[in-house]
Amino acid sequence: MSSNSEATQMIRILHILNQPPQAAIDRLIQDQRELPDHEIVVVSLTSTTPDYDLLLNEVFRADSIQCW
Repeated sequence: MSSNSEATQMIRILHILNQPPQAAIDRLIQDQRELPDHEIVVVSLTSTTPDYDLLLNEVFRADSIQCW
């Protein structure tokens, strides 16, 4: 099988927000969303009832994790 016929795999990046996002972080996330072959997921832990089950699920699905 040649490299031309292989399916392109998406890179899944998880951003975990421990505090309200700053402008620079928002811009980074927006820039990454524009990259081809990248799936960007953001989980915020800033609410009064964070969804830790969702976070755990996303951690195991991610190729890269960024904490802010």
